[in-house]
Amino acid sequence: MPNLRERKKADTRTRFAVAAVELLVAVGAEGATVSAIAGRAGVSTRTFHNYFAHREDAFVHFLREQVAEWVRQVEQAPTGMSPLEVLRSMFREISGRSADDVYAAENLLVVGEQIGLLLSAEARSSVADDILDPLYEAVSRRAPRLSRFRVRVIVDLGLAAGASVLRHRPAGAQGPTDYLNEAFDLLEHGTAREFRRGTE
Repeated sequence: MPNLRERKKADTRTRFAVAAVELLVAVGAEGATVSAIAGRAGVSTRTFHNYFAHREDAFVHFLREQVAEWVRQVEQAPTGMSPLEVLRSMFREISGRSADDVYAAENLLVVGEQIGLLLSAEARSSVADDILDPLYEAVSRRAPRLSRFRVRVIVDLGLAAGASVLRHRPAGAQGPTDYLNEAFDLLEHGTAREFRRGTE
């Protein structure tokens, strides 16, 4: 169990990561400089650098913490829920949050996309695996008969379905819940049947 000093350091790291993401969402990557992030967190840039070498590290830390929360939800979900149902439930929860909540689905999507733009291709690939590995592992424990490859496909498709709803739901649509259900129903029941229905 972490001692008080370690907990304080972890809380400070989280505070800096949240400040970084709040700025990223509010003013974009250009405005979310280390200096601006430190100012928003009420510390010097030197103090910020005691915790993160680069601002991208703060964005990555933020996503790691969100994935850790998803891992907890996977582990605590009722036994009868399939991995896809658990993912649907997680997305429904974060999609229902207000856009001014830094942990809202739209904001998580912005952070993920910005990390993709700010990092090199090589770094992007290793960071994505590093961030998502705990979630893959949690789903694997929940569905031990599934191969590692299938677990990755299920998780990746669930994430893609959630992102697709955020990007493509019609303008003025009330909320994403119906679209999330439609996207996850499509994943759950397969696309072949839907393609057949669409061409009949």
